[in-house]
Amino acid sequence: MPDRFPEITSVAEFIRLRTSEDPAERDRSAWAAMPLPVWHELVREHPDMRFWAAHNRSCPPEILTELIKDDDWRVRSRVASRRNCPAELLEELADDPHDAVRSTVATHQHSPRSAVLRLTDDPWAVIAEAARTRIANWPQSAPNET
Repeated sequence: MPDRFPEITSVAEFIRLRTSEDPAERDRSAWAAMPLPVWHELVREHPDMRFWAAHNRSCPPEILTELIKDDDWRVRSRVASRRNCPAELLEELADDPHDAVRSTVATHQHSPRSAVLRLTDDPWAVIAEAARTRIANWPQSAPNET
């Protein structure tokens, strides 16, 4: 699907697309690629757009790495909920101060076993139980077992 959207070439274009009333333009803001300098400018200069940067399916790993440091838990949670979130980011997010982020890590299919194991002792019982269930059902030859 991403190939059908032309590249976004500026921060102004991304913001215009994201805030558009046109669903097709909002879709483009969620799928289209951007050059790395545009990504950097977007997350550096427009904190209100960081959630939407994390929402974009073509957001590069180096930008996701920056976004997991965001003060807004919703940005970190959006990164954690990405289907293709890198395992090393999920590992870091297992120690997030916000329970919604840790809950997402506990149930994410790509979370490393070591991260899920840490969450079996989470102070929030719902997260700890989800992590224990996940560990109990962990495949014997899991690719993310660390």
